[in-house]
Amino acid sequence: MASYLNKTLSESDHITPEQKLWRAVLDQALQDVFGVNTIWICEHEKKDVHEFFKERTTAFDEICDNAGLDPTTLWRKVQKLKGIQAGFLTAGKKEKPVLTIFKDFKNKRNKYIKSHWRNHHVG
Repeated sequence: MASYLNKTLSESDHITPEQKLWRAVLDQALQDVFGVNTIWICEHEKKDVHEFFKERTTAFDEICDNAGLDPTTLWRKVQKLKGIQAGFLTAGKKEKPVLTIFKDFKNKRNKYIKSHWRNHHVG
């Protein structure tokens, strides 16, 4: 996902600390909505992040503005990836590597979950 959104998230070499913070917020939200998050989130949080990316709001635009990003460009890219992930759209050359990253990450996470000591029940 990073390479696909990299051009959007790296529009300027001169970003402020505040913009870096807002970009980190957006990055975490994107990880959460596409299921490639590295931290556990509850069902309520999952619902919230999906709702956030369901309909473009002024809050989305404000966060993008605070991050120094074009909200329209980011919104279009996110919606395209969501459509591809849902099977409604076909991935182009730019999106295929992102989908591979999604799949690989989910496979690694599932393998880790299966092997984690917390998931082994003692009979």
